[in-house]
Amino acid sequence: MTMKWIGRIAEGLVGAVFFWAGFLKLLDPQAFASSILTYEVFGYQVAVICALVVPYLEILTGVCLILGVLKSGSRLVAFGMLVVFVLLLAQAAIRGLDADCGCFGERSGAESGYAWPIARDALMLVGLAFGLVFERLTRDTET
Repeated sequence: MTMKWIGRIAEGLVGAVFFWAGFLKLLDPQAFASSILTYEVFGYQVAVICALVVPYLEILTGVCLILGVLKSGSRLVAFGMLVVFVLLLAQAAIRGLDADCGCFGERSGAESGYAWPIARDALMLVGLAFGLVFERLTRDTET
């Protein structure tokens, strides 16, 4: 039973981060669009669409992870977003861009470098893996 709770807590923490990040981005979508443009991957129109959609997707995914509803879908969406975030950060680091992470709205402008944002996203991927693995382990032991 405790293994199940370890997974739930890990997923809940990931969900809380997603919820908070999405909420902060909603406060200033224009600043988030500007952050997206600093990665020099997307054009203006795509950046605006992402700035309008991603915060709501993060909030919804976060709520689902926190509440433990729609587990498979919310894990998959969170995993996909985290992989995209890591790839964007890594390509910016490799190219030597001075990109604004944009991870937590305006507040992320204080972050310097890419090591911490990439590590944070990697830790969240581990949290999602814990949730999945511990759920499967407890399901197998219950049957």
